[in-house]
Amino acid sequence: MPDEHVIAYPRRRVPRAVVRLIGRLILPLIFRIQIRGQENFPESGPLLVVGNHRAAMEAVLMIIYTPWQVEVLGASDTPHEKIIALAARIYRPIPVNRGHFDRAALVKALAVLRQGGVVAIFPEGGIWNAGRMRAHTGVAWLSYRANAPVLPIGFSGTMGAIGEALQLKRPRLMMNVGEVMSAARLPEDQPRKVYLERYATRTVEAIEALLPPEDPARRTTIIDERFELRVAVRTDDRKKENYPDDLSIEHAAALAKLLHSPPILKIFTRNLKLPTQPLQNLDQESDPRRIVRATHSILDYLHNENQYLLTYRFGPQEAQAMERGLEELLALARWASESGLRLELTPVRRYFSPERGEEVVQVTQGSFESWM
Repeated sequence: MPDEHVIAYPRRRVPRAVVRLIGRLILPLIFRIQIRGQENFPESGPLLVVGNHRAAMEAVLMIIYTPWQVEVLGASDTPHEKIIALAARIYRPIPVNRGHFDRAALVKALAVLRQGGVVAIFPEGGIWNAGRMRAHTGVAWLSYRANAPVLPIGFSGTMGAIGEALQLKRPRLMMNVGEVMSAARLPEDQPRKVYLERYATRTVEAIEALLPPEDPARRTTIIDERFELRVAVRTDDRKKENYPDDLSIEHAAALAKLLHSPPILKIFTRNLKLPTQPLQNLDQESDPRRIVRATHSILDYLHNENQYLLTYRFGPQEAQAMERGLEELLALARWASESGLRLELTPVRRYFSPERGEEVVQVTQGSFESWM
């Protein structure tokens, strides 16, 4: 293993000890924290600690209230908000570029485990969806290579908790520690990829079993979700015009899904500072020049800086369809701009809601629910 990929464990003992001490003093003053299953904490590593990730507080609780110094795998593929960037500079997590197999990050985590260390990882890989997402195989690969057992933790009450704490509401946070899972061991009769995917799925299922019934990940709130995109080209006096057939958006469903993904659009606008606000408010925007600028900025970023941003979150096939949809939208918006016309886009989301017992049709784009 190359020396540059070896992290001495434990490291940064003084600043991390200070963080843990301050956290244990302050957090109980602003939150009502309940921890169950502490008897399941092993005495030492190697160990992978995994949890659900809906907001910022899961990582905070994992660092402060587990009995060891943990090495956290932290996303570094997009810029962070200022408070997260500051926390990262203090704690120094292992940076990981998501969307592809970041071997450097995983080898560093593997080195920690082989020293008997503890690594924290969120197998769903992000906080952009309040419901269940597909599990990524990094946790399974690490468990298999290091022969490291996995400790699942279910966190609840974290969505919006920081905002409530700032309003002196003292929200309740739950940290439910499960039983240790045996390390991943590859059976002789199974392909490696299939087994690692199944093991990763089992870790997510183990986490979900630790969540209260009312948690979004435990409820089936959406069935038969599908998308469409309504497109209209008009003159300034609202007269509808036709547009060339070869400018039709063939990947409209995938594009509409992207336009109904406020956490992803937030990354472009807030984290990356791209001029993509028009695509977040299409009910108010019909200027094709602004749509061209917004769409071009996303494609330029995906092509030249981070080709995995959509791939990581939606999978390769759907990400490719979204990118094709953006390219088709760009061509149509450029034509509308050159023709002096307005471009009206209405992404439509349909799904059946078991709670309401009916089909829901959503035409207004949602807003990002704060990770705080």
